[in-house]
Amino acid sequence: MSQLVLTGIGDYAQNVRLEQQPELTVGPDDVLLQMEAAPINPVDNLFSNGWYAVQPQVPSFIGSEGVGRVRTIGAAVDPTLAGRRVVILGSYEQGAWADQVVVPARNVVAVPEGIDATQLSMLTINPITAHLMLTRYVDLKPGDWIAQTLGNSAVARSVITLARIAGVRTLSVVRSEKAAEEARAAGGDLVLVDGDDLAERTASALAGQRLRLVLDGAGGSTAGALATGLEPGGTVVSYSSATGEPPVLPLGSLVYGELSLRGLWVVNWFHTAPRAEIEKVVADLVDLVAGGELVVPVDSTYPLHRYAEAFARNASPERTGKVLFTFDTTGA
Repeated sequence: MSQLVLTGIGDYAQNVRLEQQPELTVGPDDVLLQMEAAPINPVDNLFSNGWYAVQPQVPSFIGSEGVGRVRTIGAAVDPTLAGRRVVILGSYEQGAWADQVVVPARNVVAVPEGIDATQLSMLTINPITAHLMLTRYVDLKPGDWIAQTLGNSAVARSVITLARIAGVRTLSVVRSEKAAEEARAAGGDLVLVDGDDLAERTASALAGQRLRLVLDGAGGSTAGALATGLEPGGTVVSYSSATGEPPVLPLGSLVYGELSLRGLWVVNWFHTAPRAEIEKVVADLVDLVAGGELVVPVDSTYPLHRYAEAFARNASPERTGKVLFTFDTTGA
């Protein structure tokens, strides 16, 4: 049994060690999971650098989400969870880069057998974020247009899939023609490469129609350019910032268009949503994964002891999808 441990604040590639036979204590409200798969996510970099809302207390666990099987349950845990396959809600109250992890039972949701572990392991951060952005702020109808930055990201791919199922059309903005090809392949209705004239090209592409919602994971001025295409009273939702900057909206659009700027952190939903709602959202997304409709490209998988290679691949500009850790469960 082994796990990756964050030993210092900074880039995880330089600040983790592989710890053998760590001591794991299962409390009365906890479960012990034998892990199947866990992805490397951007939030893991934020966490390790101390840039996240959840601060690491080194030495610390690391790894934001994953899928595994319940091997041990605490005395107060529902006994029907024993032996079940579960996904970890990505609240960062526990790690996931380990053969076995102890997780509060409230932070796992049971999922079916027979579904690809790598896809299930990536379910609770990006797809749920996409779902919440599409359902919480605007009552979207078939035929409506939304726009998003980081249009080839994992969140954006989930947005494109969920919007298509709802009959909502997407305009996705990316930073290169290569990324544009990826967004088009994912099913984006309109894909534009960012640039100084983005607002004008957005208006031309929409041909007189107005956006109802703008989703921003980039920060900076890109969301502001898209916001010029919003309907009066339209909404911009900020869920991340690849640039480290807040979204910048044109004053005229913000004031005269009476726009709303909202923030979303999926962890707040994990903490406040009724359990029944969480389980239903997870179940609905699992059904889409099982049916092959919700698929995140996987670049490569690595056993935990090859973590340095996994980190290097994750940082490579040649990467074409997610990098994940996968775990041997045959001897579990």
